[in-house]
Amino acid sequence: MTQVTPERPVAKPGRDSDDTAFFGHPRGLGFIVTAEVGWSFAYYGMVSILTLYMTQRLFTPGHMEHIWGFAAYSRVLQTLFGAMTPLALASQTFGLVTGLIYATPILGGLLGDRWIGQGRAVMIGLGVLVAGHLALIAEQSFLIAIALLIVGGGLVKSNLLGQIGRLYGPDDPRRARAFGIFLIGVNIGGFITPLVVGTLGEKVGWSQGFMAAAGGMLLAFVAYLAGRRHMPTDEVSAPKVPALGGGGGLNRRELAVILALLAVLVTEVLNIGSYNQAFNLFPVWASQHVNRTLFGFQMPVTWFSALDGVLTIVATLLAVGFWGWQSSRGREPRETTRIAIGCAMTTAGFLVLAMASALSGAGKVPLLAPIAFFVLVDGALPWVDTVMMALISRAAPARLTTTLLGVYYLSFAVGNFLVGWLGRTYETLAPAHFWGLHAAIAGSAVVFLMVMGSRLNRVLDSDARPLGGTQ
Repeated sequence: MTQVTPERPVAKPGRDSDDTAFFGHPRGLGFIVTAEVGWSFAYYGMVSILTLYMTQRLFTPGHMEHIWGFAAYSRVLQTLFGAMTPLALASQTFGLVTGLIYATPILGGLLGDRWIGQGRAVMIGLGVLVAGHLALIAEQSFLIAIALLIVGGGLVKSNLLGQIGRLYGPDDPRRARAFGIFLIGVNIGGFITPLVVGTLGEKVGWSQGFMAAAGGMLLAFVAYLAGRRHMPTDEVSAPKVPALGGGGGLNRRELAVILALLAVLVTEVLNIGSYNQAFNLFPVWASQHVNRTLFGFQMPVTWFSALDGVLTIVATLLAVGFWGWQSSRGREPRETTRIAIGCAMTTAGFLVLAMASALSGAGKVPLLAPIAFFVLVDGALPWVDTVMMALISRAAPARLTTTLLGVYYLSFAVGNFLVGWLGRTYETLAPAHFWGLHAAIAGSAVVFLMVMGSRLNRVLDSDARPLGGTQ
């Protein structure tokens, strides 16, 4: 049952340090990770074929006329962004769908924190997502489907993360490693789905591809329901307008912690704003400038995406193991230090591309250079993303933890906007300068944390939880 957070800290279900049933972690984490595998299978499968589906079938004559509300939708977009070809309209639609799915979790987190509880929000959201993926199967309901995917994603993402943090006490050293395991689940689903959903969509039929994606989301829904009793008890605080001082609003200590977390999230924006260029302009550059011939066979550019998924899983396993080894010796570094290390790895990855481009001149870049790039930037992900999630779940005021995890996802949306803006410079800059620009952006996050890290740590280590209960 959902319960209002009391003024005094009390013990919360699902926070037993003796619960080690799932690889040394609470049972609830296993069900959450399984649900995330299903979610990422469905989401990344949909993403892998969505633009192809729109350009090759849905937005072509004889099909677009049957989409409910398409004429009004197209008219609105062209009023906002100018006249667009079907390809441009498909690209804009892709950007809106993926961007809003990462922007809406802040609203879903606020709803889970202050009205219906995180568990209930996740269950409702997963149900909406199942309906959305099923609606994608039919051409007519395409716009309804993407609306459902945006709403469902907003309800699920931050609330699911919030429940991970609440499985652990504030001083439990397993917390950061739990988010690492969660990231592995994301990448397992993301790695498998191009082989299933992508192949079905391109080789068999678009409807079959979307049916497979819907099956992944149904798995997520069933897995979460099966593990519901192992999740933390829902907590909501009465909806009040945050304000300084008493009366249930934010006090100065809580506000200081929130501002410090927002400052650290700036580094997430800078890291994502550079890293995600690997999925935007990198394929264009690689198709023109990389020697992809292996034993007489030219490797498809899309194979780099498969490499990305595998390397992220390996990097996360290594990082989680390394942090556990450090923790056992009392030498696990601070969160801001780990984030700085990750941003430095991203910087090094783009420097590899910049240097390889400069050294190759008008020739082809050796295949080893982009491989080294992905080794570095994928190696950075657990040091930045998982640590950022763990930091928010540890330091944020308890009644706003899920909301701030929604802000974490909002930083992804802002980072993706930065990726698109930077992409406009690709045709005006030499490749070495283009990749060097991205190295500078990621490097600025390192410099920021080196200068401000100790000050931010002092604020983030203060106790901002008593007014909202404990995590």
